[in-house]
This record gives sequence, structure tokens and C-alpha cells, in this order.
Amino acid sequence: MLKLLHTRNPQQGLANCDALVVVTPAKRGESTMRFTCFAFALVLLTVPAVAQEKKDAAPQSPTTVLINGQLIKGKVLDIDGKHFVAVEDLAQSLRGTIAYGDGQIALTLPQLSSTTAQPPSLQPPPAAAQPPSPQPPPATAPPTETGHVKGTLTYFFDFHVGNKPDSGTKVWLVKGRAEIPADQIFVGSGTALGTSGNPEQYNAIKYSIADENGNFELLDIPPGQYTLIMQSAHTKGTLNEKKWNFFGRGNGRNPRDSSGRVEFLNLLIKAGETADASKDFGPNIDM
Repeated sequence: MLKLLHTRNPQQGLANCDALVVVTPAKRGESTMRFTCFAFALVLLTVPAVAQEKKDAAPQSPTTVLINGQLIKGKVLDIDGKHFVAVEDLAQSLRGTIAYGDGQIALTLPQLSSTTAQPPSLQPPPAAAQPPSPQPPPATAPPTETGHVKGTLTYFFDFHVGNKPDSGTKVWLVKGRAEIPADQIFVGSGTALGTSGNPEQYNAIKYSIADENGNFELLDIPPGQYTLIMQSAHTKGTLNEKKWNFFGRGNGRNPRDSSGRVEFLNLLIKAGETADASKDFGPNIDM
């Protein structure tokens, strides 16, 4: 009694080939032919599966791809020492467009700028705005302490009245020593004084005119050696001595004192001190 098992492989590649199992020696040749056909169909099914398995098993490279410093997202395949990136990943990472046609893939990328890829860094939270600290006022050099000059000027009026204020007397202060000979014509302005031949011989540091009481004052004078020059408003002529003597007068026609008696007083100005420059011009002898 013969018993046959007949099956048909539904997979593509068997192509109407039946696998027949024969259990009797009489059908051995036919069984061998059918087994060979079955094995060939099985190979056809196995080869694509193995190829797909090899493709899926292709090692993914840990390498990252940068184009102009821009990171390409997606898988990087390392096959036989070569690296492969999908065009779709290129289009997405580089903001390009991709189109598919008959046997053609068109990839369009915008113009790429060169950047340097930097790993994301943790930025510290911004510090709370602090109000600017008050700045100390700039240091200024302490002012140099100065000295002053003041005085009362008088002249001899007569024996009955005595002295009177020499109001209107002009006063100059010049640096250092100053002297004008009696045979030179004296001239002076608010800024300089000298002779008719050299009217700016001395520069005036300070200038003043005595008030109705004969008083004058010169302020804020740096310490040092000075000469105070005074031209009387009420007396003329030259005295023989600084301590005048009415009967011991000299020639009152000297050019320097013809417009007003001129006196010179040397002063040493000290910081924080006031020098007294009071003066009595004596009598008017040019009458």
C-alpha cells in the first residue's frame, strides 16, 4: 500500500514545483528529482533574507559627520572602511530639499556658512543686576596756603592838622626786587610798571588803589619775596631819607617823583600771614 504526502509551497520561487515524499523504493528516482527542486527553491528564499540580515547587521559608526561645522543627524554606516550617510539625513540636517525621479535623486542645499561646532555648555544664570557702587569724589590737591598784604597810607598835611589819608595812592606788587632810579620818569598801569623808556619793566602781580581812608589790601599772594611799589596821590618831590625831615628835604624836581612820590618796600610773604605795609609819605615839598 502506497501513501503519498503532497504539499505546495506558497512562496514565490517554487514555481509549481511539488515536494513529494515517497516511501516506496519504486518511486526513489522521482522523489530525488522533487527534493532537488525543493532545495533550489529554499535557496532562492534564503539568499535575500541573508542579504537583508547582513545589511541590518552592518556596523553603525560612532563617527559624527560635520559639513561646514554643521552636525548631520542620523545614522552613519561603516562598511569596509567607508562611511555612508542617507541623503534624507543630509537634506533634513542642512535644511535642503530632496526630490525623487526616475532613477534619480535631486538634493538641493542652501549656501552653507562655515561655523565651528561647539558642544553645548552650561551657562551660569545671569547675576542679578547690582546698582553701581558710589564712586568717591576725585582727589584734589589741597590749595596752597597764601599770604596777604594790607596797609594804611598817609601824608603830612600841615602842623595844625597833621597827617591825612593818602587816598587815591596807587599800589603795585611785583615778584622779587624792584627799583627805579630817581632820574627816570616813572610810568605804571594796572598790569605793569617801569620807566618811560621801558614801561613794562616789571609785571604787576597785584594792583590796588587806596580808598578814602588810605587803606588797601592785596589778597591770595603765594609765599615768596616781593617788592611793594607805591605812588602817592598827594605828595611830590624826593626826600633825602625814608624817615622824612621837613627841613632836610632834597631836590623835589627829580623826574621819578614829579607826578607823585614813589616809595619801594621789600616784603617777605609767608603762608597764612598778613604783612603790614602801612606808609606815611611825609610832606609835599613840590610847591
